[in-house]
Amino acid sequence: MKGSKIGDGVPIILVPSASQTLITIYNVKEFLEDGVFIPTDVKMKQMKGPKPECVTVLKKFSSRDRVVTAYEVRDKPSVLKAEEWGRVVAVFVLGKEWQFKDWPFKDHVEIFNKILGFYMRFEDDSVESAKIVKQWNVKIISISKNKRHQDRAAALDVWDRLEEFVRSRSRS
Repeated sequence: MKGSKIGDGVPIILVPSASQTLITIYNVKEFLEDGVFIPTDVKMKQMKGPKPECVTVLKKFSSRDRVVTAYEVRDKPSVLKAEEWGRVVAVFVLGKEWQFKDWPFKDHVEIFNKILGFYMRFEDDSVESAKIVKQWNVKIISISKNKRHQDRAAALDVWDRLEEFVRSRSRS
């Protein structure tokens, strides 16, 4: 990891702190580790104690080589120190401009050149909801409102793109 473009330490994935988005600090672990989407309000009721500051998500790259990569998931970009921004590899976007207020980048082009963007939506949501993110360099990931067996494919899509992005970033 030394000498690469990715900041030393565990890579960071940012999620929105707004609870009306599909992926939040509450449900990101089940989605990315197990390929299961659990609505945020359901997870909030199940959780004991305060909202976590940070969640560790493990990616098992393949059953053969047993390499496990850990990612830190956070939902408060405002508390990131300057050196931590170099570890941010992905962000789940809300589709709202204000999400990027106070980020250390000049515009969306710069953000999505340095950080991989994902926009999660239900497949039957109106196209209108994704209109703004279509102008950004983000991957739209659609899941079904009721077919949970399809969640795994969506989670794998996120991991495939993330692995490729991290590999390309560490080469450049």
